[in-house]
Amino acid sequence: MLEIIGLSVEDAITIESLGGERIELIQAFSEGGLTPSYGTVKEVAQKVKIPVNVMVRPHSRSFNYSKYDLEVMREDAKIIKELGANNLVMGILDQDGLPDIKAMEYVLSSTDAKITFHRAFDECSDLLKALEILKSYDRVDTILTSGGPGKAQDNVEVLKAVIENREHINILVGSGVSNSNLESLFRQLKNTNFHVGTAVRNGNYNDEINMEELLRTVSKYRSLNMHKLL
Repeated sequence: MLEIIGLSVEDAITIESLGGERIELIQAFSEGGLTPSYGTVKEVAQKVKIPVNVMVRPHSRSFNYSKYDLEVMREDAKIIKELGANNLVMGILDQDGLPDIKAMEYVLSSTDAKITFHRAFDECSDLLKALEILKSYDRVDTILTSGGPGKAQDNVEVLKAVIENREHINILVGSGVSNSNLESLFRQLKNTNFHVGTAVRNGNYNDEINMEELLRTVSKYRSLNMHKLL
């Protein structure tokens, strides 16, 4: 799976046309991604055929949420799924810095959606303990992680441990993933799921997608899979 971050209908169409396999739809890229507008979700879901996973995150202050935040997230989750999202992207931590299953279950009680537990995972107090908690919750389909703070390429050993112990959960490797390091990460991690963001935007949150770079990244990803380097 090669997932690309999209911010708009134009992004989504570009990602699909150049071979991206899934879109993570967000707004406020520089804030780490927040919930996009309902109009954007609806139009993107109608315009592309590849899966669209949508961020549910009301603010960027932390991954600890008040009861009012959770009510907002619950309503967002319900409506976003009804608008045609494939699944949701979210992460909630408790005061001990571990996944808060009770809070996530409240948010997801309004929908049957599965989730990608996003990079809140990388702020957990104990990544392997957090992984065990998430494995026990059947709503979690995927974990997006760089193996802790920083870039994926700097946390390869931690990522290996997470991938080795993932069981049924898909591990989506993100943060700093680009055409230039994709082969190295692919070989080292024995993992085929990658998440790409600013690497196809000239390294800048505010830039439009660089179509040539996206095409190079897609081509590299397809070549690696085709030649079965794992």
